Amino acid sequence: MRLVLLVPALLAAPLAAQSVRDRLEGRVPAEAIATIDSLVQVAAQDSLPTEPLVQKALEGGAKHVAAPRVVAAVQVGLTQLRDGRDLLVRAGDLPPVTPGEVTTVVWALRRGLPAAVVGRIVAALPRPPRAAAMHAVADLVAHRFDPDSGTALIIDAIHQGLREGRLLDVSTAAIQELQRGRTHAEALAVVRQELPNVPAAPRPTRAAVVRARRPPGQQPP
Repeated sequence: MRLVLLVPALLAAPLAAQSVRDRLEGRVPAEAIATIDSLVQVAAQDSLPTEPLVQKALEGGAKHVAAPRVVAAVQVGLTQLRDGRDLLVRAGDLPPVTPGEVTTVVWALRRGLPAAVVGRIVAALPRPPRAAAMHAVADLVAHRFDPDSGTALIIDAIHQGLREGRLLDVSTAAIQELQRGRTHAEALAVVRQELPNVPAAPRPTRAAVVRARRPPGQQPP
């Protein structure tokens, strides 16, 4: 489960010296390149992550999406990055916020975490990194735990000194209690009583990670 923590960091990495136009040339519709390059430069000027926008454009090109739709997707991505930054600032982060944290927040919102929940996590962890906490709550929500109750458990763990991967151990423990037949409320209560001594989760196989992150009822692709 910890491997996914690398994703926000990779997506937030600054653009390489190679220009955006060079990276898009031949991989996205030619008529979209100038506009996409302009949007990426706007993100850079606003101290927002730029790589997610480039990847969004490349994804559209790989799927042979028409130029207007590729541009529209990149514009949506830029708006999401701005919203993520603004949410961090409202929750107490002092600007400039780090690109990695912006990407983490955008990821959490896309995964279905309410903005209020993200704000609570940011307030509980005044300084980054917060990726593990976001992932832990997102895992609980994906398994149909109430977002507020799941967040409360992770924040309790934070208050008891748990950080980073140990927060993922907490969410894993709650999910395991659910799989043993407990109700959602019972699973949270059991794990809360174990804090801060929740056992470390065993290192899962790749297949186990995929299953653990798929909401109940969702079939594999």
